[in-house]
Amino acid sequence: MSSILIKNIGTLVTGKLEDPLRKADSIYIEDGLVRAIGIGLKHRADQTIDANGITAIPGLIDSHSHPSIGEYTPAQNSLSWITNYMHGGVTALISAGELHLPGLPLPPDARTALSVAIVTKRCYDNLRPSGVKVHAGTLLLVPGLTEKDFDEIQALGIKLVKFIFYDYSLLPNGEAERYVKWARSRGIKVKIHSGGVSRSGVSQVAGFDIVHKIQPDIIGHITGGPIPMAEEDMIRIARESECFMEICTSGNYRLALVLARYVKANNLHHRVLIGTDTPGGTGVVPRGILREIAFISSVGEIEPEKSICMATGNVGRAHGLNIGILEEGRPADLVLLHKITGSVAKNALESFAKGDLPGISTVIIDGEVRVAGRSQQTPPPERVASQSCC
Repeated sequence: MSSILIKNIGTLVTGKLEDPLRKADSIYIEDGLVRAIGIGLKHRADQTIDANGITAIPGLIDSHSHPSIGEYTPAQNSLSWITNYMHGGVTALISAGELHLPGLPLPPDARTALSVAIVTKRCYDNLRPSGVKVHAGTLLLVPGLTEKDFDEIQALGIKLVKFIFYDYSLLPNGEAERYVKWARSRGIKVKIHSGGVSRSGVSQVAGFDIVHKIQPDIIGHITGGPIPMAEEDMIRIARESECFMEICTSGNYRLALVLARYVKANNLHHRVLIGTDTPGGTGVVPRGILREIAFISSVGEIEPEKSICMATGNVGRAHGLNIGILEEGRPADLVLLHKITGSVAKNALESFAKGDLPGISTVIIDGEVRVAGRSQQTPPPERVASQSCC
C-alpha cells in the first residue's frame, strides 16, 4: 500500500477525551495505518498533502445507522447514501439493526432475525462502499434465541445485539437477562431502543425501569428516535447508570440540550455517543453528524474538540472497535476541514462552537484518499488541502 505525509496541519483533534488536542502539524501514514504524528515530520512518502493550516480530526463514526442492501436504502428509496455520508466526513457506520428490508416481518421471529444478521454481516464484510467501514449484522433480540445462536454470531465477528422488538412482558422469565449474559461473555455489546415507538410501530417502549432491568451497554437514541423517554427517566439513567448514551440527529433537540447540560455539569462526556438514526423516517442526512457536533458545541456549550470525541473515539470505545482515534498504530481514518467562506469563525473548531458547519476538504479511509479538494456534501472550505506525488 502507498504512504502519505500530511503536513502543515493547523489543529489536530485526537478523538481521545483525556487528551483531545495534540500539539502536532504532521501525520505520516503507511500501509493504511498512522505510523507517526509530530511536528515537522520529514518522512519520504508516495504522496504529500499540504493541509494549508486547516484542522485534522478522526473520521466520524455514525453510532446509529440502518444499512440494508449495499448503498440502497428502502426506507427512502435512495441510492448512494453511504457515499454521501462519507462526503459528510463519516468513515464508519455502526448498524443498529437492518430493519428496512422490504417485506421483513416485524417483529421478526428468531430464525428470521438471526438470518438477517448473518446475511448482512457477510455482505458488508465483502462490500466497502466508497471505503466506508459498515459494521453490520446487528442481531435483533427477539424471544426464542438460543445460546448456540450467540456462538454463531460471535464466530462471524458480529459485535452488537439490540433490544427493540423484545416483548418486555416476558422479562420475569429471565430470557432477556440470559441474552445479555450470553452476549457479554462473548465480547458482544448490548444496545437497547429507548423512548417511544419507532417508525415501524411495533418496537417496544423503554424508559428507566426497562433499562435498569436489562442493564445494556448502550442506550440507543436516549434523546429520542424519534420520541424520547421521559426527561426524568433520562436524567436517572445519566445519574444512576454507567451506560453509554446516544444523542441522534433524528431525536428531540430539547432533550438533547437537557442532556448536554447535565453531561457538562457532571463531567459525563465519556458516556455520550453521536449518531443519526438514519436512513429512516428522518431521511438520508449526509451532514447529520456534523450538525449534531455543531449543536452540542454551540447550544450545549461543550468544547467542540470534546463533542468531536463523542462522534469518534467514544463510539469506537463503546462498540469495542479500534477506530475513532488519531494516534500511532491506529487505522488512518481522518478528515481535513476548515471554516466555510463567509463564516465568522476562524477555523473548524470555532465554526462548531458558533453553530456553523465547517467545509470538508479531504477524507482518508485506511490510508486511501477518498475525497480530495472539497466534499460534495459541504460548501467549500475557505482553504483546502493540496496534494502532490513524490
